[in-house]
Amino acid sequence: MFYFSLFSGKKILKSSFIDECFFTTRDFVLTPSARKDLEKTASENMNQMLKTYNGCRLITAEQVHGDKIEIVNDNISHYPETDAIISNIKDTILMLNFADCTPIILYSKKDKTGALIHAGWRGSAKKITQKTVIKMQEQLNIKPENIAAVIGPSIGKCCFETDEDVFEKLIDDKNQTKLYNRKGKKFFIDLKLLNMQQLYYTGVKNIDICDYCTCCMSDIFFSYRKEKGITARHSAILKI
Repeated sequence: MFYFSLFSGKKILKSSFIDECFFTTRDFVLTPSARKDLEKTASENMNQMLKTYNGCRLITAEQVHGDKIEIVNDNISHYPETDAIISNIKDTILMLNFADCTPIILYSKKDKTGALIHAGWRGSAKKITQKTVIKMQEQLNIKPENIAAVIGPSIGKCCFETDEDVFEKLIDDKNQTKLYNRKGKKFFIDLKLLNMQQLYYTGVKNIDICDYCTCCMSDIFFSYRKEKGITARHSAILKI
């Protein structure tokens, strides 16, 4: 279940499935990106978050819409060309940024191990979500049945309009009509449901999926498509 809460008096989105995670909103921007006018505010918000999580190490990645997955180690705090990060190191804060792409947070409370995934359509087509769970299982011995998953706010099926070439890369089984609608030569694809299926295939069944569309709700979240690229980012945060 998703609900709005406050972090240092500013609006964030949380899920009841994982305590130590949240999604920022326009009210608590951490990454200004193309919005140079938000740089000062973002810096102040970042300082406030790090002050609140005093003693924790922030882990980030250079997101490139790929399927590279890294397990955090003690020496590196920023991972180049990486779209999913996994950590079992105490007092690390994982952070990735979004503006329509699908944010996915995984956490095993039993193992105190979590992951953040940036699943745009390219990453979704490469099955980055499925690969992340498999990596957690094979390299860290995390059982999928112990993982809770939160699929956060992203562009919805209502607004993710694509051409046939993208549709062909994303949809393996054309009979799965729940995943898409077709209007003439255009396809409207449900990236959240697509990633939820990837989680199911790996054995993760405890999933909270957010109904909010970032394009429809661009007054609360940032939307690359709605704002034609001139926008900041909202962030997914997970504290280990």
